[in-house]
Amino acid sequence: MKIHAIQTGTVRVKASQCVGRGRGPMRQMNIMLDSTWTEPLPIFAWAIETAAEGVIVVDTGETARTRAPGYFPRWHPYFRFAVKLDVTPEQEIGPRLRNLGIRPEDVRTVILTHLHTDHAGGLHHFPKSEILVGEAEF
Repeated sequence: MKIHAIQTGTVRVKASQCVGRGRGPMRQMNIMLDSTWTEPLPIFAWAIETAAEGVIVVDTGETARTRAPGYFPRWHPYFRFAVKLDVTPEQEIGPRLRNLGIRPEDVRTVILTHLHTDHAGGLHHFPKSEILVGEAEF
């Protein structure tokens, strides 16, 4: 078995999102009003090569399409004020897998831990894979 950590770009978020100040709506407001950003944080996906199950991908990282105007809803304050994504097309999971000698079309199963965009943004690279996500998350 081989396990590959695959970085699919970086993200910067407000520092208060990492620490958390306040509860409920106040916590969210504190994130929006915070002027301090984290350093770039890696966005990871994982490829697991197994003899029995073939290649399994856990999360798909982010997509470079986040750079395109209109990708995120303009009305959503989080994407406008609280997150800065940096992903190039070459950093998406498809090209990263190819660099490892794995063709995305050979991935049998994709497991999504949850449906945030930095975990499911690269899903378009796996149109023929079985996609698994927990029922509560779905």
